Amino acid sequence: MNLAQPLETPIVRRDALAPYSLDTLVSGAARLRPAAIAFADRANALPFGLVATQIAALARILADCGLEPGERIVLVGGAEANVATAAIAALRGGFVPALAPVDLDPSALAAYAEAVGAAAIAGPAAYGDFTPLETCLQVAAAVPSIRLVANFGPEEHDGAIGVSPAAVLRYAAQHPDLGLERGKPLPAEPPPLITLDRHKARPVLHRQATLITAGLDFVARARIGRITPILTTLPPVSCAGFVAGPCAALLSGATLHLHGPFSEEDFLAARNQAESAHLILPVALASDFAGIFDGLASVVLVSRLAGGESFTPPPALDAPCPIVDLYAIDETSVIAEPRRNSTPVPPALEPHFIGFEESRILTVEQAAETNGRLSFRGAAVTAD
Repeated sequence: MNLAQPLETPIVRRDALAPYSLDTLVSGAARLRPAAIAFADRANALPFGLVATQIAALARILADCGLEPGERIVLVGGAEANVATAAIAALRGGFVPALAPVDLDPSALAAYAEAVGAAAIAGPAAYGDFTPLETCLQVAAAVPSIRLVANFGPEEHDGAIGVSPAAVLRYAAQHPDLGLERGKPLPAEPPPLITLDRHKARPVLHRQATLITAGLDFVARARIGRITPILTTLPPVSCAGFVAGPCAALLSGATLHLHGPFSEEDFLAARNQAESAHLILPVALASDFAGIFDGLASVVLVSRLAGGESFTPPPALDAPCPIVDLYAIDETSVIAEPRRNSTPVPPALEPHFIGFEESRILTVEQAAETNGRLSFRGAAVTAD
């Protein structure tokens, strides 16, 4: 017998997670642990039960406003809970959320909205020095397909419907028949989610199953569990920000603390409050904040890389806690690699697998024909 061979050949099923959706993850967590905090930011600490209520109510509000299943809604946001709940609410309603960062200028945001064929656009009135809602209104005036503008903020604004957390909860209270369960079975393929590849100036469409698989891979490799919170500086509007933020939190049961707009003073206070957390921040900030890594469960350093290019490793760093590199390759792959003896490991140097039911799923591996270039395939990779 060759002892190097497994006793049983693993079953690999790419589409094992295809029927699952982010909405079902929220609904399941709301049933099991309704009082546990799901998402938190500077203004809110939202338990799973309340998140489920907000998602169900906002999905109904968007439908009441005339959005049809399959239509696209651009969601502009930063590192706040509103953008995460709004994205999942859109998916629950059968709409397609197209996520966008707050720093896009009106022309770039209008080009993105036109590219996705947006029927609606939403954002907060203010985010740090930015005024996203004003930009949304400019875009709505320039893009003929947009017929609805929504405001995440608490202030009333002419030309935009109010969908602040308070307004959404008032709607829920006025509609006791809303319910948290779906009235119909899940479709075979839940709606997708769109992010913006800023380097190539194009939208990228992600299956929910792909994002969930990437989230499971990240949670496993970063060793994230329910007890230890996640503190992230990444807005959940990119593939990496969404996978390592809302997806990871929903899959692990960990509380997601979103820190934004970034302020060094507030960030240090949030880190102290989070105590032993998994901290997620761009690799460029690692050396500036290395002094606060002591006591963390891990620090996840995000590097943005371009597909098709050769791998350039991130800087070496000594830290008193585990370091995980999270490689965001364009907007198609999010690959976590724990460092070995403080040394960065190239993305998917060895294939990644996760176990699911009776299957082993190949999440990501290097494409064989790349000749050392960054190219990947697997169930956690969005087709380019």
